[in-house]
Amino acid sequence: MHGIVHKSLKEYVVERADDDTWDTIVEQSDLEPKLYLPVTHYDDAEIDIVLQELSSMATQDRDAIERDFGRTLAPELLSTFSAHLRRDWEFPELLASLEDVYDDVDDATNEATLPAISCTRESDGAVVTYDTQRDQQYCGLAHGVLEGLAAAYGADATVTKTTCVDDGADECTFQVDFE
Repeated sequence: MHGIVHKSLKEYVVERADDDTWDTIVEQSDLEPKLYLPVTHYDDAEIDIVLQELSSMATQDRDAIERDFGRTLAPELLSTFSAHLRRDWEFPELLASLEDVYDDVDDATNEATLPAISCTRESDGAVVTYDTQRDQQYCGLAHGVLEGLAAAYGADATVTKTTCVDDGADECTFQVDFE
C-alpha cells in the first residue's frame, strides 16, 4: 500500500490518542518501528495489524475506525496527488474524473496496487463503485475517503454505502447525493 496511507494512519493514532498508544500498538503487533515515507510502498499487513490492534483497544469496531481514518486521509491524498487534479474542479467534477485520476496515479506509482474505482454521474449525485484485489477490502476506509473528499471540497453531500463485499456483493457501491 502507498506510504501516504501508513504515514497518515500513524498520525491518526497519535492525534487521536498519543505517541505512547502508537508505541503500544507497534510493540503488541511485533511491527518493526519505522519512519513511514509517503512515496514508498509498504505491506498491507501492517495496516491490517494496526487497525486490528486499534479496534481491540477502542470502543469502535474496525469499520467505524476505518471510516473515521478515511475522512482524515482524504486531504492527505488530495495533497499528495494534487498534480493529477485540476484546480478548478468542484466535488462532482472530481468524482466524474476519478477513473482518469486513478489511471494517472497508477502510471506514476510503480509499486502501489490501487483499487478499481468508477463513478456514474446522476442528476443530483453520483454512484461510486469500489473494488480492490487485496485480501482486506477496506470498505470503511473507502467510505470515509469519499466523505473526506466531500468535506475537503466544501461540498454539501451525503455518502451512503448501498452494497458491500462484506455482505456478499461483488464490489462496494456508494451513493453520493449532492444537496
